[in-house]
Amino acid sequence: MKKWIAVLLVMTLVLALASTAAAATYTSGDYYTIEYSDSLLLDDTSHTDESTEDNQWLFTLTGEDYLIDAALTKVEEFAGFSHYSATDAQKADYIAEVMSTFADSNPSLVDVVDTTGGIPFYIFSLEDSDGMYYYAETITNGVSVNFCCYYYDADTLPDTMLLYNLESMLRTFQPVISQTDDNAG
Repeated sequence: MKKWIAVLLVMTLVLALASTAAAATYTSGDYYTIEYSDSLLLDDTSHTDESTEDNQWLFTLTGEDYLIDAALTKVEEFAGFSHYSATDAQKADYIAEVMSTFADSNPSLVDVVDTTGGIPFYIFSLEDSDGMYYYAETITNGVSVNFCCYYYDADTLPDTMLLYNLESMLRTFQPVISQTDDNAG
């Protein structure tokens, strides 16, 4: 009887771990690949008609109570700049620029997350008319690769669980074409 209880306990733990570790992989055009929890729904068609040459919506990941929007945005003031090759002084200038640009949105630097490929994403807490949210960004050759992550309920403030969900996805970010010294900004 004790063996059956032990076996049942081990099987329960294995199933619980397997269900929490399940992930899906998505390649967003010729840009990048990410992994995300398979409990999220992926939509890569709803807002494509709203995209412009300077701001391209890529996809939305929808969870039970939160979502993550992904986009690419040309950033003229950072033409030729890339976070993955930036100096500490350039990174500090970037943070100062974001704080200035988003001053009306109560910006706060929350974290800097390095992907498995060594690309840093800067995560800010921002606020707009729909409430508070996380904004994650890395710039590559003057193009902002960005993600907005927020709860559906505007009264629910971003918390450590929402940040964990965003950071878990960001850590898996891999460019489709790897960066080299030849094309580094």
